[in-house]
Amino acid sequence: MEIIIGAIPRISPSKSKPIPRRGGHIEARVLNIRPTRKRYGKHPGNGKERRGKHQVPDPAGGRVVTLLIPEGYTIPPDLDSGNYRVFLRFSPQSR
Repeated sequence: MEIIIGAIPRISPSKSKPIPRRGGHIEARVLNIRPTRKRYGKHPGNGKERRGKHQVPDPAGGRVVTLLIPEGYTIPPDLDSGNYRVFLRFSPQSR
């Protein structure tokens, strides 16, 4: 038997996920920035090109940014379908 007076309810995992926001702002942390893939050059070690021929080459002055989004449920599940535009706005961290 357990008798507890004035205790708060125990915390348990949420059974329902929050609904993703449409068109809202999502805060992320930058993990890495690197140059784009090289346009031309030698094939990988096995001699085969892994990228498809129909793929558009990366822009020469572009950068690849890796982001960490802590609240992953805010990302649309079909983001990689290409049906979305993504806008980035950089602001300094408040101290």
